[in-house]
Amino acid sequence: MAFQEDDPCLVSQPLEISSIVQGLLNQRVLVRLDIPGKTVSIISTLLDVDPKTNTMILDNASEDQINTQLLRAPAVRLQGTLDRVMIEFSGPLSPAMHGGKPALSMAWPAQLRRIQRREFFRVDIPASNPAYCLIESDALPSGSARFRIADISAGGLQLVDHDQLLVDIPVGTIFEECTLELPDADELDVGLRVLRSTHLTQDNGKPQHQVACRYFNLPDSRQITIQQYIGTLERAVLARRWGME
Repeated sequence: MAFQEDDPCLVSQPLEISSIVQGLLNQRVLVRLDIPGKTVSIISTLLDVDPKTNTMILDNASEDQINTQLLRAPAVRLQGTLDRVMIEFSGPLSPAMHGGKPALSMAWPAQLRRIQRREFFRVDIPASNPAYCLIESDALPSGSARFRIADISAGGLQLVDHDQLLVDIPVGTIFEECTLELPDADELDVGLRVLRSTHLTQDNGKPQHQVACRYFNLPDSRQITIQQYIGTLERAVLARRWGME
């Protein structure tokens, strides 16, 4: 994934990149690894960095199939939040060992993006405890439809469109009557603006249509509820990661 040279968020100074990568390690930041254009993604952490060899060691996935897909990908995207700033860079992964256990290795980034808005950092919602979004609109064949939420951030969410109901919805469309059904939380009425439509390939090779949306005119009280839910998801990931569950 190449960055635009005129990108105001671009960081290319080696010392600054080194400081950021060391920060991700020292603060044990949760990072998301995904393959652009695929549904494959995991939550990982940096285990070690070696500036001399220009490599980073990352925790691998518990499923061998996912590790294989990540290792075969020409580029894997890494995203993490450091001091409330989203860090993003990409590169190929290689197999590695750390503490006698399998791990992943990524080359030191020559460039990265530093985005000072946490709302861009997405958190996957586990299939074992799903969240849904009910959309009511005349643009839908039956007037309403319920979609599983693939991931969520403080700025928006991504919907799984199994039945291809949103394929012909133009970018920029605003759905004013939407209800978020988040586990262990009250239903939230929100507005959504369509940002982009993406056709992905699932692990089983089947296509999947996803639609990214941004919240529209979201009241502060509902923003807080969404952020609390995201915090719950992140704590659950941390608990599993460090053996607290």
